[in-house]
Amino acid sequence: MTTNKNNTVLIVEDNEDLRKNLTESLAIQHNVRSAENGSVALEMLKTESPDLILLDIMLPFPLDGFSILRHLKNEPRLSLIPVILVSGLKSDQIIMDGLKLGANDFIVKPFKLNELLLKCNNLINIKNNLKQSFEREVYLKIPNSVELDVEAEFKKKFESVVENFIEGSQNSVPLIAEKMLMSVSTLERWTRRLYNTTPKQFILNLKLNKAEIYLRQRLGSVNEIAYNLGFNSVSYFCVCFKKKYGKTPKTMMRSAAGEKNNKAAEPEMSYIQ
Repeated sequence: MTTNKNNTVLIVEDNEDLRKNLTESLAIQHNVRSAENGSVALEMLKTESPDLILLDIMLPFPLDGFSILRHLKNEPRLSLIPVILVSGLKSDQIIMDGLKLGANDFIVKPFKLNELLLKCNNLINIKNNLKQSFEREVYLKIPNSVELDVEAEFKKKFESVVENFIEGSQNSVPLIAEKMLMSVSTLERWTRRLYNTTPKQFILNLKLNKAEIYLRQRLGSVNEIAYNLGFNSVSYFCVCFKKKYGKTPKTMMRSAAGEKNNKAAEPEMSYIQ
């Protein structure tokens, strides 16, 4: 059995017995962190970047597994973390939805513990191998690490500055460029190179990510959330939100309320065979 305590697995599971069982099993080979709901998980992910996330779909209101997955895939720092979705509801549509959102694998309760452990180890190994391959390629192409250090420093500073402007005016790109001590055109070249998007689109994506969380937590009306996030037009906010998530903000808010009720309908079962 291969043991690598340098790898960290985050378990997001509201069932206490299952969470404890998985933690004990995975801790034999890996560092393990756990969260009992989506809000705790997002708070942990602000400062941590695990090597794998084991994510239950039917988490307590207001953040289900799909919401967490969307956040991960739209956050550059977290987007490459492998995710295994876990669900007690065996549905082809649910599985397809999860895979379309970027999940790497899917396992249905009840499951065999050995099967889950193998899936976890395989994904972690793939991630580590890709990282090593990338590092070797960079080492061969770049005679020193100066350029990589500059890129890492830019991403760290840029994401920190953007976070401070996220709930401000929508036309904040010039201010961000000023904080970064560069011109707007230079800022755009860097963001296109490192994130494959413009600063404006990067900011918009983060605003919409926060909007989804606020709507699911019902932290105000649609109008209040739009204006608090710096949108000057509620209609423009609604158009952008629907384009990104496929539903209007009001529909998202109603869906979140319905998911709270659906949680109680999940069938009771033995989670591990």
